[in-house]
Amino acid sequence: MAKEKQIKDSKEKLELAKAIADNSEKVVRTYENIENSFFYFVRRIFGTLNKIIFDSKFSKLAALLIAIIIYVAVNTNNNSLNVTQASQISDIPVQIIYNNEIYEISGVPNTADVIVTGDMSDITLQKTQVNSVLTCDLTGLTEGVHIVKLTPTNFISRLTVNVLDTPSVTVTIKKKTVTRMNVSAEFIHTNAMSNMYSLGNATLDQTEVLIRASQDTIDSIAFVKALIDVSDVTETFTRTAQLAAYNQNGERVECDIFPDVVNATVEVSNPSKEVPIVVRPVGVLPNNLAIDSINLDYSTVTIYAPENILAITDAFYVELDVSTITKNTAVSTALTLPSGVNSISVTKVNMEVAVAQKVEKTIDGVKLMWINNTSNYKFSPTNADDVTLSIVVTGTENNVSKVTANDIVVNIDLNGIKPGTQEIDVDIVGTNKNLSYALADGRTSIEIQVVE
Repeated sequence: MAKEKQIKDSKEKLELAKAIADNSEKVVRTYENIENSFFYFVRRIFGTLNKIIFDSKFSKLAALLIAIIIYVAVNTNNNSLNVTQASQISDIPVQIIYNNEIYEISGVPNTADVIVTGDMSDITLQKTQVNSVLTCDLTGLTEGVHIVKLTPTNFISRLTVNVLDTPSVTVTIKKKTVTRMNVSAEFIHTNAMSNMYSLGNATLDQTEVLIRASQDTIDSIAFVKALIDVSDVTETFTRTAQLAAYNQNGERVECDIFPDVVNATVEVSNPSKEVPIVVRPVGVLPNNLAIDSINLDYSTVTIYAPENILAITDAFYVELDVSTITKNTAVSTALTLPSGVNSISVTKVNMEVAVAQKVEKTIDGVKLMWINNTSNYKFSPTNADDVTLSIVVTGTENNVSKVTANDIVVNIDLNGIKPGTQEIDVDIVGTNKNLSYALADGRTSIEIQVVE
């Protein structure tokens, strides 16, 4: 029995080994079939690609397909970048809708800033728009204080617009009233007019106008001016002048003026006067020198000024610093316009200054003169000997030797004087301006008696 069992087990093992061998052969054949199929497929693909690449008809088709693929890819990427952005736009004008003939408005800003939100392309386009405004619509509102929202108008519709700081404003509405006011003239742009000419009085064809504004605004108006442009005028003219209202501080007041212009006629003149040029030495000559003579290349000058300035101008004075002059010398100096003088015919003078040693001479019997006795007082020197005076004259021998008592006068100015005994400064005047004069006794004033 045991032997039969062993024989049976051996047969079973042999059959199992045979089955395993058969299965292995099947696996090898299957792998070989798969490998052959794969290489066949690859050869077919590469063959097709070779045809596409090296065949002109297929290459055009391939280029078209590639272009389509790139276009789709780029546009897909761009669409993915169109994200919402925000940007500030400043100084957007505020437009007020109201009846300006009946009401006066305050509290509304001229401009405001906004934040716009949307695609960057729309934001960039919006920044080029010139008709976008913020509307403050007061339609239907009457006198009083109102809170009104600013509404974005004429913005790109795809954008979201938000007003910064003042999305709503507090508006004060006042009813206008009308009053009459006088008009006065004022010249403008005078710096564009030649200073050789003078302006006379302006004559306006209308001196009273109507002012329309709220009562508070009317009460703040101090004067109404006709602004007359005098640019480049050289003769009497008539021009249209714009009207403007101002408060007490000279600040312009916004209001309605009827009419808003007037015609102004202005006289233009060119008043002038010829006066001598007088040199006034300043300082002290060194080395005991004195001025012997000063010769100018121009002895007179024509001055252009208003009549009131010309009336009080008797000479054109030029100061000459002599503190550094040690010998005969030539000096050139610019002429400076005196106060009130518009222009002069000469702007520079050349002078020859001659000097010599200083000498002195005493002149007796110089008369005492009384000037500007506007109050018609009676007066006399306290010391009777002061009726005539002795004067020390200092200068060069050439000039001093020619001086007489008739060439000198001692002035006592009584302008503003009061009755009583008092000391009055003296003003010694000589005909030769190159000499200096002083009282011989060293005094600078004289005691006088003044009675009514």
